[in-house]
Amino acid sequence: MHQLIRDGKFAEGLQFYFTTGSLDETADRNNNGIIDSIDDTLALIEELKKKGYTDNEIKYINYEDGKHDVATWARAFPAFLLWGWKKTAEPSKQFESC
Repeated sequence: MHQLIRDGKFAEGLQFYFTTGSLDETADRNNNGIIDSIDDTLALIEELKKKGYTDNEIKYINYEDGKHDVATWARAFPAFLLWGWKKTAEPSKQFESC
């Protein structure tokens, strides 16, 4: 995915919403103390920013107690819907607390 973004072009109007959970996995291939799912997501966001996307088009939330499971996705989904479709206000802080 990183290479696809590097090779791609900026497309106005696109938005990107990312969530991770600190308990998604235990793999840390580069031994930097950050699990790969978080490391990879942050690197992907950097590639998007290099293309010209800003924090207005990119939202990232890490759930410290989050896992790669339905319960975590259920917590993340309302904030995603508010961010993606509600244009008049920021998502409620209750959804962003981790």
